[in-house]
Amino acid sequence: MITILDGFVDEPACLGVPPFISPYARYIAGAIRDAGEEYEYISIEEWRKGRKIRGNVLVILAGAIVPGRYLRAMPISFKEFVRICESFKGIKILVGASAKFGFGLGGGKKPIDGSKFVDYVAIEDGDAFVYDFLNGNIQHRKRKYQEWKKWSILGAEVVKYHQDYPLPLIAEIETYRGCIRYFTGGCSFCMEPLFGKPVMREERDIINEIKALREEGVMNFRLGCQSCFFSYKAYGVGKSETPKPNVNAIKRLLEGIYKLGPKVLHIDNVNPSVVAEWQEESQKIAELIKKYCSPGNTAAFGMESADEKVIKENNLNANPHQVMEAIRIINEVGKERGENGMPYFLPGINILYGLKGESKETYRKNFKFLKEVLDKGYLLRRINIRQVVNLRNLRVKIDKNEFKKFKRIVNEKINRPMLRKIIPKGTILKDVYLEINIGNKTFGRQIGSYPIRVCLPYKTVIDRFVNVRIIDHSFRSVTALEYPININEATYDMLKNIVGKKKAAKIILNKPFKNEEEIKDVVGEKYIWFSTN
Repeated sequence: MITILDGFVDEPACLGVPPFISPYARYIAGAIRDAGEEYEYISIEEWRKGRKIRGNVLVILAGAIVPGRYLRAMPISFKEFVRICESFKGIKILVGASAKFGFGLGGGKKPIDGSKFVDYVAIEDGDAFVYDFLNGNIQHRKRKYQEWKKWSILGAEVVKYHQDYPLPLIAEIETYRGCIRYFTGGCSFCMEPLFGKPVMREERDIINEIKALREEGVMNFRLGCQSCFFSYKAYGVGKSETPKPNVNAIKRLLEGIYKLGPKVLHIDNVNPSVVAEWQEESQKIAELIKKYCSPGNTAAFGMESADEKVIKENNLNANPHQVMEAIRIINEVGKERGENGMPYFLPGINILYGLKGESKETYRKNFKFLKEVLDKGYLLRRINIRQVVNLRNLRVKIDKNEFKKFKRIVNEKINRPMLRKIIPKGTILKDVYLEINIGNKTFGRQIGSYPIRVCLPYKTVIDRFVNVRIIDHSFRSVTALEYPININEATYDMLKNIVGKKKAAKIILNKPFKNEEEIKDVVGEKYIWFSTN
């Protein structure tokens, strides 16, 4: 018996932290099945809760490269990895980005090598290594295209063992591997260019993988495991850093997936320089995304810095003018609000610190750029500010005080005003999945690529979907109440947030209410919040 321990992946081009499941876990399951062996899948969260690891071969998938903040699940830590390795008596194989680069300890810190704690480290594709190992061979290689095609479908069944199956599970889908800027070395900090020339999957193979996942009961998908979605099957890859987008290929892909009836379909990374340089084609792609994907979609732009010196020294994706143009184009197409309460398609921005050439001027230029976005009336779904992880011997110390000050100012001056524009007070968000109780509060999110965290200021039943109405904004989250609220089932803590303490007490004393008129007599115009069933 082979045990797959999913330590959860969080990388620049791939997400596998619940509610996501990464493609890597599925490929490994498919490779094991193709080798004629049985497997068991468990997650690091299940291990934390006391589930025992069985079998005589343990495959540890670990890829925590991007330091992130999580609501209810965390990638495997290095200490946990060591504990698991020391207690497991069989053969141990480490796969994923942590096998190739080491375990990330957060921004600005050098990853730790975990090879001495395992029997084998798969420095190329973990699924290919496991397949060869089970067939009596030890070698490091990338999966062949036919294996990719086969294992992605054979491994679809593993989703049934995921803790979030069937909902709110969302499957991360890989469209291609590598970076279109590989031939110039790509961005100084990124691992994607190291994979060489991008290998594009065929539309039919991606669609067939999603079809297999749909047959297993998966309803939600993100085309997130690529460096730039707009560059899928682009013309001129390897000749230009901004190859011409292939509108027809993307149309075939999105249309084919749409016909399978997913509940949620989102994308992730987009290179803003490609959007800016090919505006007509990019607008058409944005319109296809609006048509075939779900509202709340985000194009994550890897701007990284608005400082021209930093851009040059680190060979970054785009200059500030290109990023601003890309923001404009996506806003013009996707700013309209969709049926779930969120705009259809908005850009997001990544900003990195710890890059060569940085100075105090970098902080000023980055803030000036973000302020200009706000002043122009453009919307950014999210601004991700983090320290670079030292993967390619990048050793630049940051000024921690400046870094903290910058994050605080961006929160106060940009994030909160931006969030108020994206989802104003009174906006109804549909299908918010309530995930966790913390103290006397309940937290949830819509299913999707970068869902806004929703706080209900009271404790209620989790693991269910609700509609909510926004009542307040924080820097990166919102406070909301279930909507409409059954007045006869509402608690005092729920009611006081709408009508105040005195009227909340009056409602409790006068329950049950039979109709709308009785509610109006007590709460007046606030009756719109309530129903009697």
